[in-house]
Amino acid sequence: MNRIGELLITDLRQAIHNLGCHGGLISASIYDTAQVVRLAPPEEGVWPALNWLLAQQRSDGGWGDVDAPRTRDVPTLASILALRPYVTRKPHREAVQEGIAFLRRQATYWNGPLPDDIPVGSELLLPKLLDDVRSAGLDISPAPYTRLSNLGQERLALIHRIKPAAATSAVHSWEGWGQNPDPTACDPTGGVGHSPAATAAWIAAARHNPQTADQCDLARRYLVEASQATGEAIPGVVPTVWPIYRFEATFALYTLLMADLLDHPLLQAVVQPRIDELVAAFGTHGVGFSDHFETDGDTTAAAMAVLTAAGRDFDRLPSTYYRRDQHFCCYPHELQISLSATARFVHALQLLGEDVRQFTARLETLQNNDGRWISDKWHCSWLYPTILVIQALKVAGDHQEALQLALRVILDYQRSDGGWGSTESSSSETAYAVLALRMLGNDPLYRPAVAAALSRARRFMFEHYRPLVRNTTLRWIGKELYQPYQLIKCWN
Repeated sequence: MNRIGELLITDLRQAIHNLGCHGGLISASIYDTAQVVRLAPPEEGVWPALNWLLAQQRSDGGWGDVDAPRTRDVPTLASILALRPYVTRKPHREAVQEGIAFLRRQATYWNGPLPDDIPVGSELLLPKLLDDVRSAGLDISPAPYTRLSNLGQERLALIHRIKPAAATSAVHSWEGWGQNPDPTACDPTGGVGHSPAATAAWIAAARHNPQTADQCDLARRYLVEASQATGEAIPGVVPTVWPIYRFEATFALYTLLMADLLDHPLLQAVVQPRIDELVAAFGTHGVGFSDHFETDGDTTAAAMAVLTAAGRDFDRLPSTYYRRDQHFCCYPHELQISLSATARFVHALQLLGEDVRQFTARLETLQNNDGRWISDKWHCSWLYPTILVIQALKVAGDHQEALQLALRVILDYQRSDGGWGSTESSSSETAYAVLALRMLGNDPLYRPAVAAALSRARRFMFEHYRPLVRNTTLRWIGKELYQPYQLIKCWN
């Protein structure tokens, strides 16, 4: 192995070793930070977090990533509400005014049917924020969000019917529907639904009740610990979800599986302990993004594929829990299809020798005419679901036409700098494309084009390789876009 290869393996080995440490590392959230400032401000005061919020406002007046327009309304509304009490100061007043003007221009993005990739819980959160801004006397029309609000009413009816338990996907959005601050909504982390925003709302509702004083202290401690996971070192600046250690480790192992590195001899000292942990965590319904949150289909499918490839024994029944007509869900009562979970389950079940033809047929129908798979509910880059479906169909075999179409579109979307990306090249999205080309590169018709594309991509990846610098490109979808730092380090 040459020196560059040794460096990359050493860096990857360290990244695998660090997976899940301190609950996982994750980018700071504008929305959740704004909610904490509003509802449960840190003991150190609001100004450091408010200054951070001001610094996140974009030149167009909104907050959030411009590459995913529908993810921007929730953080913008929450930031306006957090800043409004301080509008006697000119910067805060101007920020609120510009934010309102931005939201009025957002209406066009909400015309037509709702896509599958709307942010987590936005059907509950956005109507609640609109109610709050109206109560604050701000003139922001709810009309553009009518379809989303209707979906929210459907979700609310479901929540009232099922009466969700702590540490479930419904409680993750407690701030959008919760009113009674029952301590049973809190999970073993001390927080509510692994969500800083939900936890802040619960604290605000419970703070005047002497019977919840001890639980409020635990919830505030949760917010402090969650803040540390961002690496920002600013009181009150928190992530969109935490802890995420099981998600971080499981998806990293799945990445190694796709890259044919799961059994690499130089990685076994760090990979095998992670697999041992996964075996121990795997339960009746699989695994979730932490051991204290309800299990989900996406993490479970990734775990099943990894454990099967590693030759480990586990209960195969979880797949039936998430199986629907022609797809797999992440959580019970989901209202939108999860493309990535379906693709991962197809991969895992094929490794187990099961018949998945009805699901591969469904995946083929979801392919765009240009060859891409888009609108995954957990990731805003089309390259992410595309590589997962390619992996599933490649293992299944007999899907040559769909795979050739996918190969051509990936080649077509390579940028002049050798990378791939939604608006500009990024290391993580380039890594997705490289892995896809490696899976499909044996097609004789495209072998020369693939070799040339990989050569340009390799040059881009080396030029942008920064082992000690965090990749801050936000592509994962939660309540807003986020970045799981340690997981992405394994990709890059």
